[in-house]
Amino acid sequence: MKQSSNNIWTRAEHYFSPIDFAMVMATGILSIAALLEGYTWLAWLLYYTDVFLFIVLFIFMLRRLLVEWPLFIKDFMSYEKGPGVFTFIIAMCMIGNQVILFNSWQTLGQVILTVAVMTWIIVNYGFFFFVTTTNRKKSLKDGISGSWLLSVVSIQAIAVLIIYCSNQSETGLFIATCLFFTGSVFYLYLMSLIIYRISFFELHARDLGAAYWINMGATAITALAGSLLLLNGHEFHLIVALTPFIKGLTLLFWSAGTWWIPLLILLGIWRHVIRKVKTPITASGYSPTYWAFVFPLGMYTASTYRLSETLDLAFLKIIPDYFIFIAMATWCAVMTGLIRHLLEKNKINGAIS
Repeated sequence: MKQSSNNIWTRAEHYFSPIDFAMVMATGILSIAALLEGYTWLAWLLYYTDVFLFIVLFIFMLRRLLVEWPLFIKDFMSYEKGPGVFTFIIAMCMIGNQVILFNSWQTLGQVILTVAVMTWIIVNYGFFFFVTTTNRKKSLKDGISGSWLLSVVSIQAIAVLIIYCSNQSETGLFIATCLFFTGSVFYLYLMSLIIYRISFFELHARDLGAAYWINMGATAITALAGSLLLLNGHEFHLIVALTPFIKGLTLLFWSAGTWWIPLLILLGIWRHVIRKVKTPITASGYSPTYWAFVFPLGMYTASTYRLSETLDLAFLKIIPDYFIFIAMATWCAVMTGLIRHLLEKNKINGAIS
């Protein structure tokens, strides 16, 4: 019995990597978007699913930290896999947002925020310290990808959770405002490098993964953070003074994210239809990075809804009214791929053992 139990854990380890927390990110923001759109039953179903997924993945992560610490550090220090660790912080923030919006558990939200901030400090400065001091530097062509923007998403995710936890306190709103500006600047830093990489270096279809949808997801969560600052900070003199600037910056990032969508769709058609890369709905085509494709769709839905409230533009709500169905259909497609992937892996591992 003990050997069978160890077998299950060993197999589970093969399924898990830090980027899997993108599944929690995607499910979490979809539940919030569904709540905003009035699909309460769907929102609660996704909420419970998200909490379950987070607990399971958290157990796997703890075991990996204890049993495979050297391998974890090696991945964390790498250009390719290191940014994936930021998904854990974003996932925590999504759970924090949900417990406040769904259950009004303010205290639990603040506890989650505290853990998320402490983890972010370690992961953020640790990753950038490693890539700065390593002697094994990679070229821009091989080193950077859309996944690096997860560092921006983590900053804005913390800003959003602070806004929800602050109860409109000036200290909380001040910190959230500073993080909003910091995330905005870092997006401009990293996005310029990413555009240079995809425009001036050879890019194979397999390299152009779903992680590049974070190009849009990072702008969407920045627009969400800006909108929530304006909605919750109308009594804070600093935000009142900065309102025109925050409004302009928020609209700028939402517009930039909207611009990305058609191009990313065209690149997806090129990747899957022309270059015949398998889609995530299949067992062999599934990759956990595809949740980084679902997350931006859900985030764009939620951020557009909040932006329409902030700018008092009712016609903008047409977008989330329909976009949520696209996001939900994509979530179902990727979840189908995940289930098929796990079943196939289990079959192969079972045959080997």
